[in-house]
Amino acid sequence: MSKMYLKYLEKKKDNNNKYYLFKSGAFYIFLDEDAKNISKITTLCLTNLNKDVVKCGFPKNSLEKYLSIFDNLKLDIEIIEEPVNKIKKIDIDNVIEFLKEIKEYINE
Repeated sequence: MSKMYLKYLEKKKDNNNKYYLFKSGAFYIFLDEDAKNISKITTLCLTNLNKDVVKCGFPKNSLEKYLSIFDNLKLDIEIIEEPVNKIKKIDIDNVIEFLKEIKEYINE
């Protein structure tokens, strides 16, 4: 089983009513039951992730469009990104300034 699918199962145990949208390379995808349900109420088509699991999704440049659609449908969506993607978004300059402030505070 893929790490993404294991994360999906873990998240569904926590909240089965939420839809989990995974960032995967250049796409955002829903897995398994989430994919089946989303494909029924949107134009997203099901494809196979592997022989046991289906997925549906869209290119990352369409995220705002689909988030608007999901919002209009009153769907509870949580975006799951790999830690590497979160790290890439960190503004190092802000982190450095924050650490300097903490150091000054500690040294007072």
